[in-house]
Amino acid sequence: MIPIDRSKPILVFLAGGVQGSAVVRATLARGLRVRALVRDRARATALALPGVEWADGDLEDEASLAAASRGIDHAVLQVPIGPAEAMVAQARNALCAFRAAGVKAFVLKLASASRPVSCGEPSFAANRMIEDAARSFGLPFAVVRPTMYLDNLLKASARAEIMTDGVFAPPIPAAQRIAWTSADDCAEAALMLLEQGRMGGDHRIAGPESLTGDAFAARVGAGLGRTVRYRGQTLDAFEREVDAAMGAGVGRRVASKFRYFAACPEEADAILAQPFVSQPGLENFRPTPVERWVRAHRGDFTMQLP
Repeated sequence: MIPIDRSKPILVFLAGGVQGSAVVRATLARGLRVRALVRDRARATALALPGVEWADGDLEDEASLAAASRGIDHAVLQVPIGPAEAMVAQARNALCAFRAAGVKAFVLKLASASRPVSCGEPSFAANRMIEDAARSFGLPFAVVRPTMYLDNLLKASARAEIMTDGVFAPPIPAAQRIAWTSADDCAEAALMLLEQGRMGGDHRIAGPESLTGDAFAARVGAGLGRTVRYRGQTLDAFEREVDAAMGAGVGRRVASKFRYFAACPEEADAILAQPFVSQPGLENFRPTPVERWVRAHRGDFTMQLP
């Protein structure tokens, strides 16, 4: 058990993004102090909240990470999705800063669920390499990993289809069951583990329901007060859409996980389908149902699209 010193802020990585800002909110909700690591403070205006201390830094800039980690006992570490080598190098930069600053414990918050054993799929391989790097530094830590984020519904392209056409079209067949989670729920789990000092575990964060695509669309529609249909997008079309938005070649990297799920349905079920099961340190964690989450974000769905 490594109790939190409430006089010291918790260092939150990627604080300007969807996942990191959720951790910032969860930390503040507990009356704890936050040191928010951001690359561009001007783009993180939503974090201008009482109790937030800013730290300008970049995961590729070791000096900035060393400065951000001084005086910190605990952290929630995330790295942006990219090539595995870059992700591991960034994680190691943060871990070096932790060790030099005397950080006592941290939560490693991964961007996606993964298999418990090694796998050639790039995003799962990157997760495993980052975990191995974390273990090699010898600092106490816990892992939090999601099934699939509800927050993907709030991306501009998804919102446009949902609100204009009444369609949600991810690159996943309708028959695939998913226990959808959210950035807020994963942040809640991370803070529960830090507060209790429960390090050493690997925690799969899932929703309370295992839903087919059609059942999921019905929950989303009920939350929005309108009809929403599920339409599984082909992986080729998904890759083209991502390439158009983010650059040639990015679609293939992003789609690789979904191609793995399509090729290995039993693995997809093991990773995605099972609802949340109580775990040591998370006995009081109560995952948010899809319809309740959508109702809470109705304003986000209806805000003006670019």
